[in-house]
Amino acid sequence: MNLWCTLMYLSRIEEKMLSGEYGEAIQLAMKILVKVGESLGAERLVEVNHVHISGVSYSNIGDPGLRFIEKLAEIGGSFRVFTTVNPTCIDLFGKTDIFSKDLIAGQMRIISALEKMGAEPTYTCIPYSIRKPLPNEHLAWGESNAVAMANSYYGARTNREGGPLTIASALTGRTYYAGLHILENRDVKYRVKIEYKVVDEAEASILGLYIGDKINGIPLVENAETWNFYMIKEFLASAAATGNHALIVLDNITPRDTYIIGHSIENILIDQREIKNLYNKYSSTPDISGKTLVYIGCPHLSVGELRHVANMISKYESVKENVFFLITVPYSFTSEIERYVEILRSKGVIVAYGTCPIVSKFKDKPDKVLTNSGKALFYLSKLHGLEVSLLGLKDIIRRVMTQ
Repeated sequence: MNLWCTLMYLSRIEEKMLSGEYGEAIQLAMKILVKVGESLGAERLVEVNHVHISGVSYSNIGDPGLRFIEKLAEIGGSFRVFTTVNPTCIDLFGKTDIFSKDLIAGQMRIISALEKMGAEPTYTCIPYSIRKPLPNEHLAWGESNAVAMANSYYGARTNREGGPLTIASALTGRTYYAGLHILENRDVKYRVKIEYKVVDEAEASILGLYIGDKINGIPLVENAETWNFYMIKEFLASAAATGNHALIVLDNITPRDTYIIGHSIENILIDQREIKNLYNKYSSTPDISGKTLVYIGCPHLSVGELRHVANMISKYESVKENVFFLITVPYSFTSEIERYVEILRSKGVIVAYGTCPIVSKFKDKPDKVLTNSGKALFYLSKLHGLEVSLLGLKDIIRRVMTQ
């Protein structure tokens, strides 16, 4: 008797995977999935259509993570489903001098192993811009903002997975059937009413930080249909940063058959005073004296968002002398965004592909950071100890560009 199977039903193919008939890499992956699934009470596995692998930055996982990924590739690992990959710790075009270069060799080995196993060379935190999820389809995604977007905006079903488990899912095409894969667990507990108008992505970010910080359980947020896509993306990314939210129901946006309304819902009112207090807690006073890093692109900018930013910046002369203006984009967008990148670079803006400051190591730390992302605000201050200020994109550009 296979002891790994005692608590979970496996199909005939899954049993063969677990027994090693499909190779050592798949066997190891199945052991990981079954063990995690059993610990969470899953009775079976479920097939997934798209895996997004997180935890691939050499700055974060170091040599232990590198050895794990390389071992899977060496023993014949091959991804069975469409698989995208999170950002790395280096600019994959090598034109950015902000990040440390002592991590390049390790990062390139991770990239090589992942691509050998069949990963798409996307290197982005917005896999929904590569392939849009479908309502109620099962995914196995890492990366907190991506998971929140998949569940909340598109209505797909995925838990918030760690890097090793996403790799296991890519190798097997399965994940454990528990958590948000089950409709009954997508049960709304709170109805959130916002008693003021959210005007830009920075305000949406602060609201997200507030909900992540203060609310446990699945909330339904009213009036989100008045926000644009960029505001929704920043809101969800921020809520996932300060909390463990993988699903926030957006009234009149989240597909209706992808969640259920609980019998007893608590109403929560959020006024502007509460949001201002939280802003003062997280954000320093906006200031560009000293060496200042301006960071836009957390989560990565889509093609349309980059076009919008390029059009705004094209009206200005150049970036101010003491400012390093960084924008991050997916590696897979190379040809689509070339014209916008040229405009931005002509104004002194740095565009980096397939990376993110949050999972990177700075060559020289800036004195201050200015961003329009609540997620970047939270992690750059928490993980890197930086002084970070939050402002809307329009306000940032006015402050840091010369006429």
